[in-house]
Amino acid sequence: MITNSTLSFLRDLKKHNTRDWFDKNRKRYQVAREEFILLVDAMIAGIAHFEPHVLELEPENCLFRINRDTRFSKDKTPYKPHLGAFITDRGRNVARAGYYIHLEPGECVIAGGLYMPPAPEIKAIRDGIMEDATALRKIIDKPQFAAAFGKELPGARVKTAPRGVPKDHPDIDLLRLKSYEIYRDISDRDVLAPGLVKTAVSYFAVMHDYIAWLNRAIDRHLKPGR
Repeated sequence: MITNSTLSFLRDLKKHNTRDWFDKNRKRYQVAREEFILLVDAMIAGIAHFEPHVLELEPENCLFRINRDTRFSKDKTPYKPHLGAFITDRGRNVARAGYYIHLEPGECVIAGGLYMPPAPEIKAIRDGIMEDATALRKIIDKPQFAAAFGKELPGARVKTAPRGVPKDHPDIDLLRLKSYEIYRDISDRDVLAPGLVKTAVSYFAVMHDYIAWLNRAIDRHLKPGR
């Protein structure tokens, strides 16, 4: 579903990241974007086997813009050298756990969870851990989960302990997290293979219980008005 022309466009964009070059190659971008939309649409159909409500999503609405926001960045290159899409139970622009696909030559990733969420969502998840860490540990300790994403959640952590949490808390390893993403690197060869959708959806299925746990914690513990 993804052809080499899409990866070739992204390679060239990384080398020539200017508005002038992009305008001259806009047709290449449009072809790459259409391929990516079809891929995301197929992934939504696969995810719907275990999260039926995602069928309500339009694939275009799950895509991130290729334009970079350079207002507060020292890096003024105008475009992202990758294509990314985030599929959640409530669209893309929400602080919810979901499923992510990232296409960038040499750095393609199948991922999920919640990356660097705002403080209220972090607190809600930590409250969920304080309430019932056992359920979360049962999910991430499953052999299939560990084989796919590692034995330890890879997200960034606070140095010692979150405010108000004892440093010797029995679940301090989970409570120190300030980001809840999980991911699996995939090769460019796998991206170009006919089985990409099947591969991605199989990993999404493995992470489904983890994503559901995070969203339940947010729904249960996030204060009204957020």
